[in-house]
This record gives sequence, C-alpha cells and structure tokens, in this order.
Amino acid sequence: MKESKKFLDTLQKLGEKWNISAALLLQEADGEQLSFCHGHADHAGKRLLTLEERYCFSARDYFFLALCLWRLADEKKIRFSDKISKFLPEYRHADRITIAHLLLSESGIENEFAHVRMANLQKDPAHMALSEEAQFQKEYEVRTADISFAQAMDMIGQDELTHEPGKDDDGSNTAVIFLDEIIRRISGLSAREYLLQNIFAPLGLKDTVPGNESTVEIRGCMKDDVIVPLPKLAPAHAFTTTLSDMNLLARAIVSGDFFSEKVLSAARKCNQYGCGLGIMKVGPTYIADTFPEVMGSYFRMYLNFEEKSSLVLLNAEEFISRRENDQWMAFAPEMRRNWQDQGIYPKEPKLKRVNKNNVWDAMDIRISEAQHSFVPDAKTCIAGTLAARQPVYVLMDHNTPIGIAALKIEPKKNLYDIAFLQVDQRFQGRGYGRIMLLKAMEILKEKGAKTLEIGVNRYNEAAKRLYISVGFEPDQVYEGFINLKMKL
Repeated sequence: MKESKKFLDTLQKLGEKWNISAALLLQEADGEQLSFCHGHADHAGKRLLTLEERYCFSARDYFFLALCLWRLADEKKIRFSDKISKFLPEYRHADRITIAHLLLSESGIENEFAHVRMANLQKDPAHMALSEEAQFQKEYEVRTADISFAQAMDMIGQDELTHEPGKDDDGSNTAVIFLDEIIRRISGLSAREYLLQNIFAPLGLKDTVPGNESTVEIRGCMKDDVIVPLPKLAPAHAFTTTLSDMNLLARAIVSGDFFSEKVLSAARKCNQYGCGLGIMKVGPTYIADTFPEVMGSYFRMYLNFEEKSSLVLLNAEEFISRRENDQWMAFAPEMRRNWQDQGIYPKEPKLKRVNKNNVWDAMDIRISEAQHSFVPDAKTCIAGTLAARQPVYVLMDHNTPIGIAALKIEPKKNLYDIAFLQVDQRFQGRGYGRIMLLKAMEILKEKGAKTLEIGVNRYNEAAKRLYISVGFEPDQVYEGFINLKMKL
C-alpha cells in the first residue's frame, strides 16, 4: 500500500489534533487493507473505540436512497429523468420535478423540517426556554422523527417551489421523504427494507440489521465545536452496521461488480456544485456521506473509481470544525486530502487560464511558511495579476489544483515575463514545477516572445535550480534578487 506507514502516522496526528472518535478502513484494488481507530465508544465509561463497533444510520439519507434507485434503474423500473408525477401524481408540482432533481437536492420542494417543524419549535415558549444544549437535543429528536409522505404533503404539499427545479441547490429534507415514498410505491418496500433485502443481503452484509442497537455513544456538534450527547432513538428508517460491512459495500460500488457501469456513470455525472446522484466529487474522489445528518453516527465513504480504491470512515460523534488558513476545516476533509495527495503524481497536467469557474481552485494553492519570504500567497498573486489585466493560469491534474503561474504579456513593449510560479506545498518535489514552467514558456512563445525574463530571490535555491535547468541564465544580480533571461 502506497506510503501506508506515513499515512497511519498522519492519521494518528490528525486524530489527536481534532480529538476524534472514529474508525477507518482503507482498501486498495489489490485487496490490501489499512485500518485505523481512535477515541472512545463511551466517553463516560472511558471505553476505547474498537474496529468492531456498531453504528446507527438512516435509510432516509441521500446516499442510501440513491443505492435503492441505482438498483431500480438497473432493473429498468425507473429512469433518473423520470418525472415524479409518474409515481406521486397527487403532488401539484410533480410534473416539473425528476428523480434526478430529488437526488441532486435541487428539486425546489419546500423544506418541511426547516419551514414547518423547526419554525414551530421557535415559536414554542417552552422550547425556547430550554438551555441551548436541551434545544439542540430536542431538535435532533424532531429531525429524526418518522414523517410520512402524507404528513409531509399536509405540511408543504400546497406550497410553491422555492426555485425552478435544477436551478439551485436547496438541501431539502423533504426530498428524502419523497424518495422513500417513490421506492415504496415501486417495490412495495420502505427504503430500509429495500436496502436490506435487495442490496445488503445480496452483498453479504451479515452484520447490517434494522433498529438502533449501536454500541457507540451518540454525540452531536453544536456551534461548530461544542459536543453534545444525543438521545438514542430507533425510528423506522434506522439500521445498524459495522465498518467491515460498509467496506464490503464500498468495494461492491467501486469495483463495478454490483451496479452497472451505465448507472454508475450516470451517478458520477455532477452538477455545477460537484454533486452527483447520491454522491459528490472532490478532486479525483467521489464522496458519499450522511448529509443532512439524520441519525447520531456519521458515515463517509470515499471512492476512487480510477484507482479502484476506497476508504470508509465511521465516527461515533459529529466532527468539530474551525477556521484554518482562511477556510473551514475538520478531521474528515483534512484526512481526505492527505489520502488523495499521496497518490497524486504527474499524469495529465493541464495549464488552464483562471476564470470564474476555477478561481477558487487557484486560490486554494498553498505554499510553506518558509516560502512566504520569497513569494506572496496565491490570493495576492492572483488579485495583483488580474488587477493589472494580465493572465493567471492554474495547473490541474487528477482534477486537483497543483499550482499557479502568473504571466506578464505586453507585446507593444516586447515584454514577456513569468511573474509568479507556485506549486502547492503538498505536491512539491514531484516534478510539477518543471511541467508548469515549460507549459508557461510555451504560452509565452505562442504569444510572440523571443526572450523570457523571470525574477527570483537569490536565496530561493530550489527556484533558481529549476529555472536554470530549462535554460535561464543570470542577467542582473542584486543584493537579494536575481533577474534571469533566456532566448527561445
């Protein structure tokens, strides 16, 4: 397994940094596995978490509902483009909404939980008189309640849509109730029973059963970093499972042995927000997770279809989050980045001009603290270059931002410079600097450059070696700065 010892060391450091209680199982295409466990199953009793714990999840989650619909699509019982009027004709907007709209969380259906049930709680003096922790716990009970399709229709069935289907992301809890009802009307089974009988049982998930006989303490996160114990509930959509069973599910999906390639291809086709049918794409990885969280345990499955590798993460409590380097961060995204990064080496790198669609990728480039004495950060480079009406490019590989190149192109002055060149600190030393430099030189040559100039800090030895290796030579040397030139 690639750099497995290094990844385990990283997981241990991240587990301590974020004080998590979670278990993880990574499996490569060749069958080799890596497991990791950290924290407590029972904080009061101080019982440490093991790899054999049982976790509770809800079948009324976008991912688990998607699994049912993938299977029904393979059985030719639905198409993702089907209008839901085919199944739920009594809903007044059903002829405007497709199954895909529901799975993509862009149906425009009013969120009955936020719009009705939560709104009513906020009007309840008794609820508002509770402590913040007690309110949080009560709202968890309300969120996990068994709301039927008929009850949802009573609450929001006559409401207008919040937006035109397919035009925006809404995260509506009501969509999962509609999807559950569609599955019931097609198969005669609830989503939970369909999962158990038609997906989990055929895959041999023997430890996955209905109910909430979990072995971990359920704790949620309030205000980003306040951990709150939650009541143990057992709604009709709950089931418990284990890390090993969820790994079997991950392997069945990523290997393509259970669902057809046609269905998996449709599921992986993402909208503008990176969301597919029950999964979402971040870099080279597709992620399934329990969102919105409707049960106490938390589930994340990471799938790399190209490498046929998978990673399952189950945590007994919701992760805390906080701002780091101008972005929200938590254990899961930091862990995912480390896993992805270890397999990113030059494959099909492309230098793309920064525009409104990729500017956030470009601004995500980060350099080490030591490099800040040589060059400004990516945001400063991009802002300054665009303000001067000059082009900035981002190097992408494995659908991941690798580095940025800011150029200066002024044909009337016969001026062609590489203003900035940065490779993200995660990918330095892998050959990307040279690749990006050569691609930037090609662009400048196409624009008419006969000679190129670039400035570099005299003490930035790595950058100097890179530029000299492709043909640049010192032109002017100052106390802390060298100007390099080359003829094309």
